Formats: sequence, structure tokens, C-alpha cells
Amino acid sequence: MSLTTDSKTSVELLLSQLTLEEKVSLLSGHRFNATPGVPRLGIPPIQVADSINGIRPSDPSSDETTACFPSTTCLASTWDVELLGRLGEQLARQAKLKGAQVVLGPTINIHRDPRGGRNFECFSEDPLLSGQLAGAIVNGIQKHGVGACPKHFVCNDSETLRHFYDVAESPHGRTLREIYLAAWQHLLRVSDPVAIMLAYNKVDGFFCSENKTLVTGILRETWGYQGATISDWFAVHSTVEPIRAGLDLEMPFPINRGRKLLEAVREGLVTEEELDARVANLLRLRDRIKSSHQDAAEQPELSEEVSNLAYELASSGIVLLKNDHNILSLDPFQTSTIAVIGEFATNPPVTGGGSASCKPQYTQNPLALLQSAFTTANPDSQVYHAPGVRTNAIIPVVPTSLLTSSSGNPGVTVSYYNPNSTTPIHTTTLSTPHISMLGPPYDPPTLSPLGSHLTLTTTLTPPTTGTHTLAVRHTGSFTLCIDSTPVLSAPEPAITTSDYLFHPALYESRIQLPMKSGTPYAIHLTMSARAELMSHGEPTPYGLTLCFEEGYDTDTAISSAVEAASKSDITVIFAGRSEQHESEGFDMEGIQLPGHQARMIKEVSKVSKKTVVVLYCGNPVEVESWIDDVDGVICAHFPGQEGGRAVADVLMGAVNPSGKLATTWWKGLERSGSFGWFPAKQGEVMKYGEGVAVGYRKGMEGVRWGFGFGLAYTEFWYGELRVEVDEGKGVLRCAVRVENKGQREGSEVVQVYVVPVQEGVEVWRPERELKGFTKVLLGAGESRRVELEINLKVACSYWDEGERCWRMEMGTYWVQVGDLTGSFVVAGAAKWNHL
Repeated sequence: MSLTTDSKTSVELLLSQLTLEEKVSLLSGHRFNATPGVPRLGIPPIQVADSINGIRPSDPSSDETTACFPSTTCLASTWDVELLGRLGEQLARQAKLKGAQVVLGPTINIHRDPRGGRNFECFSEDPLLSGQLAGAIVNGIQKHGVGACPKHFVCNDSETLRHFYDVAESPHGRTLREIYLAAWQHLLRVSDPVAIMLAYNKVDGFFCSENKTLVTGILRETWGYQGATISDWFAVHSTVEPIRAGLDLEMPFPINRGRKLLEAVREGLVTEEELDARVANLLRLRDRIKSSHQDAAEQPELSEEVSNLAYELASSGIVLLKNDHNILSLDPFQTSTIAVIGEFATNPPVTGGGSASCKPQYTQNPLALLQSAFTTANPDSQVYHAPGVRTNAIIPVVPTSLLTSSSGNPGVTVSYYNPNSTTPIHTTTLSTPHISMLGPPYDPPTLSPLGSHLTLTTTLTPPTTGTHTLAVRHTGSFTLCIDSTPVLSAPEPAITTSDYLFHPALYESRIQLPMKSGTPYAIHLTMSARAELMSHGEPTPYGLTLCFEEGYDTDTAISSAVEAASKSDITVIFAGRSEQHESEGFDMEGIQLPGHQARMIKEVSKVSKKTVVVLYCGNPVEVESWIDDVDGVICAHFPGQEGGRAVADVLMGAVNPSGKLATTWWKGLERSGSFGWFPAKQGEVMKYGEGVAVGYRKGMEGVRWGFGFGLAYTEFWYGELRVEVDEGKGVLRCAVRVENKGQREGSEVVQVYVVPVQEGVEVWRPERELKGFTKVLLGAGESRRVELEINLKVACSYWDEGERCWRMEMGTYWVQVGDLTGSFVVAGAAKWNHL
């Protein structure tokens, strides 16, 4: 977006009126999700909000619900630019309801490795698909005056040591240019976000917030980006270098700016011209989002429009991976008995963890929906259910119904004590045994951040007899007493603020105890505050949670599942992961299903006449141990608040699945190109040893389900491929006829891959690369000619490291569309280095 004369004049006028102190104040946040304004000049503050999967409330501790859309892997599996544009428009409306002017997203880091903890909130392993779909969301958001801030520029594709690891690759190398930076290049070709968030990590020895080559050299000068840049939270490590590199806004507080930046300007370390450049970008940002400011209070909204969109996104992104003998869709008249197995059948995950998570307005029960569908169609049908094995990575919080506080009401009594005091400064009753604060200051505000302690007392009455698990999640040292007897204690855990927010398993201590049904147990829990405050200006956590889980036996759970399956014509197993397993803040150690789910699937499939597995996951999971034992597999991703209905409708055939994988599913983790190079552990160095061989670019060897794969309840035929080049206009045109050969309406994703010229080229290039796509809806028997126009240079070029530019070689290239191939000739070579 080029700036208008009026906008430039307004920015210049405001710069001339701002004091030095006011300019400095605008370059940092002042609340966790907001920036200050300058009221005397009418410069408003800016409120930001996560995420494209659901706009969170402005108060990070709020329990308010929001419209929860599917995870980004599900969005990407739609391959639907128009649909994601509509999502962007709805996100803008939701942001306004929450009082936010900028949406922090979408996240377009590359799916480099299937262990990446944050992959679920990113699109794909492919840069073109990532960039174009992200651009559609950005355009939708900004169509209604709200700003979008894609993240994280660049290479934040691992959560392990994310604040510190150094990607040992040059920004001028093929790996970054063709894969990681390319996603951003594709984004900026189709959209103009008001801001871009810089990543935590280093690239080529410099933190992204201090990397002038990336921020000024590539992003601004080469690509011509004129928007603002903001840091990730607590990602700024110095004062002068980020200003010079091109970082405009430090979030969330002026830890390295504020007073420090004022001193740097007065000492001549930062010129006022450099300062003005940073401020000007933020003033232009405000100008672009000025129509989104409103004074109304935050308000929730539950609407049919939102629910329908969430449903369309989920049902369009679900991928049918296996359907032997057309076992799906389910027919209640041919299947009189069905077994539904798994805890996710009644409590399905809707999102991954971290800043992309949100509390949905509601959730849906797939078991209940399937029961209703079967019994409505066939009153004589029977639906059996077994909860199966447990999958939780942490022990659940004790239900309020099991607790009695000292006042006799349900809940717990909490008292806070300052150092060396036996008199509480505050005592309160909480409905749940969960205390979570980030400070200082804390609540109560007079609580000392160091040396204080708290006590939590209650009576716990178990509903059953058995060996139950008690657990404590704690930020300081603690002692747990039951009936005045100490049973569990632990020292202060070595955790970061990020660990506290996203990885509770790291600070959970457990004990198993025999307990009797109906017997009240007196709980007394004492915890001390942390010995030191967090460094780098991060808030220091002060948290305590009492957890409880009834006794459980894996063998018994599997036996119950086997029994239910043995009585049924077909078994549907709901399996996968949840936000406890895939989250911001940590990577996974492997790709196995958590708990004993794989064993359960194998045991159930031995007795089941027919077996279908529904997988909830943001990343590919290991299926090789059981894939040959089952008849059908559906990938539901994390499908949001309408996911239950979408999954049930795909199973029952009310929806014809049209999702296509946006990431390769390997037959084993070791088959992935990044295996052995991920994550960063030794010396905090991240090596991209696989180079550009990311995902499908590595080849098809060892692949279970490839990038772009997905079945449907109908078949599509491709024919009449025509490929032509217009070198004068610099475009590649592909046209193909697609016909729906089935008996029902369905959508097909037309994918165009280019096979590069090999003769005379000295560098290794992938066998093929995605260069265009579109999604078409065809009625039963309908045929349509589909045409795509693709930028010729983008379709044919690779990055020349020696020349530091893109190079298009002359020669014969091939196009693959479906099972068809066609060729085209590039008559003249070219070099280029722009957006």
C-alpha cells in the first residue's frame, strides 16, 4: 500500500509536534497487549489480540469465551482462498467486539519437522501455500479496518530454546530464500499487512529484532515493505541495535527502551532521525486502522453466522486419509450396531495450546451426534461407547464438587502471608484450587514478590475407592499435607515464564495414594514464592494448582473398548492429541500417539469387523503400527467449536470431504528430511542440514500420505491439459478440464506443480514444486475447464547464492496437474531480485 499525500503530511505534522519523551513512549507497549497513545495530539493507543483461531479477550486472565475457529493446519487443508478470506472478515468483526485494532496473526512459520510444537497454528511445509492462504486472511481482516500482524519473521519453526537458538544459515542462502523467507515473499505479493512480528530466535548470529539484513535489507529495501515491525513478547535484548536494524515497536513493556532509549538519544547513540523513522511507521499504522477504534466495552457474541463459518471451515479442512472398500460414509440402515471408542468422542480437543488457544463459546459431543444420527435414521440401531485409554499429559484440576472449604461452601480457602509473618494479609475462598498470577504486582497488591508464602486448605472427598493420584503444579517450593501428615513436597522448579504459561507438566509433582469413597481428607498445602524474580524483565509467575485423578488401569480400559467393539458391526475410534501435547512453548519428543492409544487401536481392530479411526492432531502422528489393521482414517486436526458436528457429518456422509494435506505424513520420523537436525540442543545452534529438501521436496520415498493428498466420496477425472507461456507478460497459463465422475456434489483442489529444467543446472532442485492451486465445486457429473495464471519467474526460478539473486534458466520445464503432464519452454534466462 502506497501512502497518500494526506497520510504523509499527517505523519510529518505529528512528528514535528511530538516531544522526545512522547516519541520514545510510542516505541514500546505499556500493557501486556496494548501500546500507549498521546492524548494531547489525538494519537490513540493500540490494542492487539491473538489469534486467527479465536480472538482472545483483552485481559489475559479473563475466562471469557470467544468464537473458536479450527487450527491453522485445518484451515490450510481447505486450500480455499475465498473461504479463508471470509474467515479474515469475521476475525475483524470479532476483534472489534474485543476492542482490538490489530490481530496478531496469522502465523506462517514453515512445518519443518513434525515435532514442532507450534505447527498446528502454522499453515504448511510449502511456502507458496502458506503465503497465499495467510494473505487471504490478512486481506479479509484488513478489509474492515482492523490490522493484521503476521508472525514470526523468520525461522521460528521450533519451540525448543526459541528465545536463543541461532539458525546457522545465511539470509542470502538458498535454504532461507527458497523456503522460509519465500513464505513471507508470497504473503507480501498478495497482501499488505499493517505490521509484521519479528521472531525470538537468531538468524546468522543476530537476533531477528537486531538483524538489519533481514529487517531493513530484505523486508524493507528489497521487498518494499512499508508497514510496521513489532517484537515478539520479551524478544528485545538491547536498546540501540534494534532501532538501527528497523524494529519499530518493543512489546510488551519498555524493558530496553523507555528511559534507556532516552539516554541513548541524548548521548548520540541513536539519532533523532533514526528515532523518527521508527515512530513514523507506527503513526502510519494508526492511520491505517483508525476506523477500527471504538469506545464500546468488550462484548461476547454468539451468532448463527459465526457458527456456520466455523462449521464450514472445519468440514472443508477435514481430510479423508483412508477409505478401504468405501467403508465411509456410515449407513445406519446397513450398520445396526456401532461402537464409539475414545475419550475424544465425548470431549474432543478443539485447539492446540499457547497464544493460539482460546476458550470456545461451546463444544460439541461427537458421540451424542452419532447416537442421534443413528437412532433417528434407524430406531433399532445400537450405539455402544467405551472411553478407552487416557491421554492427558497433566493431572486434571480437582473438580469443585469434590471440595469443601473451611466455610462449608464448595471450593478452597487461600491465605497469603508476607515474609516473617504469621498473620495473613488476605484470605479468600476460591471455587477452584487454581491460583495463577504474573507480576509483580500480584493480587493482593501488598503481597511481597520475594519471601512471601500462601496456604491452601480444603477437604477432598473422593467419589470412588482406589489408588488415586494427587498432584500439585507449583512455581515455588511446597509441602502437601493430608490429615496433618506430609505426603508430598518439592523444591522450586527451574522454569521460565514461557514454561509456566505453556508447559505445566514441567512443574507438576505427583503422588499416588489409596483413598476411600466418601471419606473426607483434610488438605493443607503451603507454597513459598520464588527466591528470585525472572530476568530480562519478564513477569514472575506465582501459581499453585491442586490436581486429582481417580485410579485407572490401562488393561481394563482397553478390555472395555475391545468388548464394545466385539458387539458391533463397525467401530469408530477417536484418538489423537490435545493442547496438552501440541502447544507453543515446547516441541514434542516424537510423533507417537500419547498414552496407549496405538495399542488400543490394534487390540480393538483384532475383534472389530470394520474399524475407522478419527485423528485429532495438528501434526502428523505415527500410524504405521496399526494402519494396516483399520479400514478408514480421518484427520480432523483441531477443528474448533463446530468440530464435533463437522466430524459427525463427514462420518455420516452429510459432508463430502474435500480437505487435502498441507504437510507430508512420513512412515516414520526418521524419514523426514529434518531428522537429525531438529531441534536445537547443542550450543543453541539450529542447523538446517536438509537444505531446501523440506517436506515433499525431499521426494516420495518413505511417505505414507503425501502433501496435497486427500480422498473424497466421489471421483474426479482430469483431462485436456493445456500449458502455454507468455514471456512478454511473464506468465505461465495452465488450463485443465476437471469432471466429477461420482453421484454426488464434491469439491476438488486443482494443484499445479512445476518440474524444473535439469540440463545444465549445477544446483540440486526438488523434483517438483507447487506453483499454483484453486478449489472448484462440481455437481455430480459436472465438468469444468479450470484455468490458472502463474507468474513465470516465480514458477521457474531458484536462488543463486553466488549472484545473490533469483535465476530463471532457459530450457524445457514440465507441469504436473493430477495425473497429467505437459511441457513448456522458457526461451530466455533471467535474473531478478525483487518481491
